[in-house]
Amino acid sequence: MDRLALSLGGIGVGMLACIVAWVVFSRYALGVTPRWSEELPRMILVWVTFFGVISGFVRGSHFQAGIIDLLIRPGLLRRAVGWMATAASAVFLAVLFVTGWQITGFTWHHATTALNLPGGLFYLCLPIGAALSLIGLLARSGS
Repeated sequence: MDRLALSLGGIGVGMLACIVAWVVFSRYALGVTPRWSEELPRMILVWVTFFGVISGFVRGSHFQAGIIDLLIRPGLLRRAVGWMATAASAVFLAVLFVTGWQITGFTWHHATTALNLPGGLFYLCLPIGAALSLIGLLARSGS
């Protein structure tokens, strides 16, 4: 799952770089700004961000700054705090999944301005990212 998320994120970053380069070139060299110049890069950026979130949860590096290791000695208390952090993350991801699914359903029939795509495509990354992150989190904590 981590490799897939990183690969899709890398492809998205590459696409984003090419699109932004084209928009800058077309705006300043050709004098024409593509109609989709804000909408498409924004959608790609949002999706790429959630692919990164998935990878962070799978690797166990998300929201981890090492402060617990500095403040709490190895042992039962550190494991308990780690477990509470995992539980809090799981609850957050479950809430994000449910609310993301609701927002996606509510906005799916709204068309985007420039590309005339379903508006829910912007929000679909919420339930997908949350579900895959939760799977990665639970798989990591179970091993």
